[in-house]
Amino acid sequence: MITTQIEIARPPSEVRKIFFDFENYPSWHGGMIKSIAPLPSSTSDTDPLSPSQKLHCVFEKFVFDAIITENSGTTFQWRGPPVQGVTGLHSFAFEESKVTPGGTTFKHFESFTGFPAFLLQPWLLGKEIKVGFEGFNRDLKKKAEAETSEG
Repeated sequence: MITTQIEIARPPSEVRKIFFDFENYPSWHGGMIKSIAPLPSSTSDTDPLSPSQKLHCVFEKFVFDAIITENSGTTFQWRGPPVQGVTGLHSFAFEESKVTPGGTTFKHFESFTGFPAFLLQPWLLGKEIKVGFEGFNRDLKKKAEAETSEG
């Protein structure tokens, strides 16, 4: 499992609003996540971000369609397709901070299953993934905290 977290001096609701504005990622994040877009649902009345709906994800080294497994007030999670025998469960948590008054503890993590998953530990092949997660976290923090000064 690869786990990262960062403290953001904005409430979880505001951090989530920025996080879910996928269309604007390129304006504040130039790292591993290039784009995320909900795929059209077979039923027009379904929330495109509800569990069982699909996302089209473009990352630095992978392009894939994922299935949303959770979208609650505190967690957004998807399962990607198997890549070279490994499946990832990618998660983002937005928790009220116990460290930063009125802020958010943002957790960004992924667990892997499949025979070669042990190679994706943070000290092996997962090191690059962890660096990418940390870059996304820093960019999200910078964007969210800049919203304060922008009004």
